[in-house]
Amino acid sequence: RFDRHSAGRGRPLARRARGSRVNSIVMPFGLRVPAVLLALAGLLLTAPAAIDAIDAKCSACAAVAGRLQTALEAEKPRNHVDLRGRLDSKGVRYGKLIPYDVSEQRFTELMEGVCEGLGRYTLRTVKPTEGPSAGTDVTRWEDIGRVSKNPRAKTLRDELNDYCHRIVEKQEEHLQKALYAKELNSTNVAEKMCIQFSGECEHREDLAEAQSPAMKGEKKPKKDKEAKSGGKKKKKGAKKPAKGDDKKEL
Repeated sequence: RFDRHSAGRGRPLARRARGSRVNSIVMPFGLRVPAVLLALAGLLLTAPAAIDAIDAKCSACAAVAGRLQTALEAEKPRNHVDLRGRLDSKGVRYGKLIPYDVSEQRFTELMEGVCEGLGRYTLRTVKPTEGPSAGTDVTRWEDIGRVSKNPRAKTLRDELNDYCHRIVEKQEEHLQKALYAKELNSTNVAEKMCIQFSGECEHREDLAEAQSPAMKGEKKPKKDKEAKSGGKKKKKGAKKPAKGDDKKEL
């Protein structure tokens, strides 16, 4: 039987569908999803790989860990964090006293300057003199001791800074938990960040090579005069007598 009411309701929907210029894709259960939304969803799914992309990622992670290591080494004993900010009816302060070692304040102070200290780093190709890649070209991040004004160096510096903020944000919970449990310290921060928490370095050997300053053609530190002379000290002449004391003793 022909139903005029159902037919009337169906025609406008059909006309709108034919007149619509928005491309859509029919999904299961008859759902129509605009193609633009599907494209955006695809970009979001592939975004993490692009976000984490950086040259010499093991070395980049080691550079970030090195900054946190410096902060841990510079720590000094601190008093408990006093959160007793209120007074009871008797005028006595009440609240909590939190040990500084497990306080939010400590973690914040440690992390706040990590990424800002990477300004002297740049990407270099070197030849390590030891390790698995000895004698071959290796690209890694190095502290050159100054902030380069070269445009290329500035671009690299920005890339490393962005990477630092990303990896610190991703590992924030892991780092905080390990710090409070006293599992994170200045001797293992690079291993925790770059191997255990992120996998940026596959093995300890890779991490050691990324941190190693030894490379072909590196200038050796200046030796002191005593080392150059084979440990022999120059004989000093007799002390000159002071004025008025030049007479021989009888």
